[in-house]
Amino acid sequence: MDLRNTSQGLWKTMFFALIAEMDLVVKNLINLFFITRFLGSEGAAAYEVVMPCVMIASAFVAMGYNGVQAVCAKDYGAKDPDSFERHKNAGYTWLLLVMVAMSLLFAGFSDSVLDLLGANEGSQALYTLSRDCYHMFLLCFVPQSIFSIACCLLYLEERKRLLVVELLLYGCMLSGNLLVTAVAPSMIGYMAVNVVSVTIADLYLIVYCFILKRKDSVAAFTAFRVNPADIREAFFTGLPDFMEYGFVAIFYLVENNYLLSRFSESMVAGVGVFEAIDNLPETLCVGFSFLVTASLGTRVGRITVTSAGPNRSAAVKELDETAGRLTKGAVIGSLLFGILLVLLARPIVEAFLMDGDVEAKRTALWLTISCASGFVFYMLNSELVCYYKIVEAYAPAHIMFLAEALLFPLGFKLLMGELFGVIGFCMGGFVGEVFTFLLNLTLVWKFSGCFPRRVSDFRMDNYLNRLNR
Repeated sequence: MDLRNTSQGLWKTMFFALIAEMDLVVKNLINLFFITRFLGSEGAAAYEVVMPCVMIASAFVAMGYNGVQAVCAKDYGAKDPDSFERHKNAGYTWLLLVMVAMSLLFAGFSDSVLDLLGANEGSQALYTLSRDCYHMFLLCFVPQSIFSIACCLLYLEERKRLLVVELLLYGCMLSGNLLVTAVAPSMIGYMAVNVVSVTIADLYLIVYCFILKRKDSVAAFTAFRVNPADIREAFFTGLPDFMEYGFVAIFYLVENNYLLSRFSESMVAGVGVFEAIDNLPETLCVGFSFLVTASLGTRVGRITVTSAGPNRSAAVKELDETAGRLTKGAVIGSLLFGILLVLLARPIVEAFLMDGDVEAKRTALWLTISCASGFVFYMLNSELVCYYKIVEAYAPAHIMFLAEALLFPLGFKLLMGELFGVIGFCMGGFVGEVFTFLLNLTLVWKFSGCFPRRVSDFRMDNYLNRLNR
């Protein structure tokens, strides 16, 4: 893997990082575009009602692939192929076992789960569409877990092949959804395209990596490993991501039930449309987080195997310089994207919602403006948490995920919703990101001993030094 210490190298890495981890958000964007446009605001609301269940499954998937990615990146940087193989195969094994169990559990208690999600709180159409969406999503859990880990590992090996498999997935989804739209638009049809598309992409990866290139591919699943010791480090490294998605699931659950009881089904539809639009900035953030993990993870790995002296000083300097370029790029890029998103917010919302639901459109518009306003803080918060995980600073990472994914956004949305109505609810997301960044500064001050005034102050040497012991 060539992670050159140049701006050009980092931007190239950023591009392939986006490709490696964008499948979840792009799939969600494609799903919501077709569902909202051709099933209306009721389809958008139903999709949003099911999201807490999807986020719970995504929490396990994210813990698996982010944990394995971070640990394997350090193994790669430390030139330790044996540890790389152990961590990789344990990641595949445990994630597959967990996702099979989860699929069966959700299927067995489907009626109770749908009732908890609030599917019965709205119209009969909302319940029917939610039920169809829920059952089809269960079939995606296992194939998605294979796809996510394989893509993260393929990033270290053959990036052009990674691009091919992602294009295969999106091509199948787009052509399948167009076919369903032409024949008979339905929730079952659109969600079935999900299952078929990710399965086709998995078959491609299995044939190419697991069979044809089995001896040479770092992405190949070569052996079942159920020893807990092999997954322990990846588990703790990926635990913050699990908590983030888990907190988001709780957030969605409370938010949806609050909106259905306090406002209307149309607001839930507006939130669903915003979630589709939010996949655009989320894609950038996910790819950037991958870039941070891969770039800084390998450099931290080099530091841990380098003894004190000039070589270690050079490795630490390289870490600081790389982090500085990443932060600068994050600030500039997120500011420009935020401005663009504000300017395009209204036409984007209109492109999704065509059924004349004014309340749904207003909700989606103000949520988009709120997201754009806080995007620079979101990117910076994500960068810092990625670094916390790499240096095993789990305490601040967990605190940040709890605050950013649940406490601050939910608390400020509910509070401002009660005080200022729909617009206050929508702008609560922006306020939450600002307070999250302020909390980040406070945590670094506490755990590093000095208030951060430059990028290198966020490095938290006390955690970095512990990795050398």
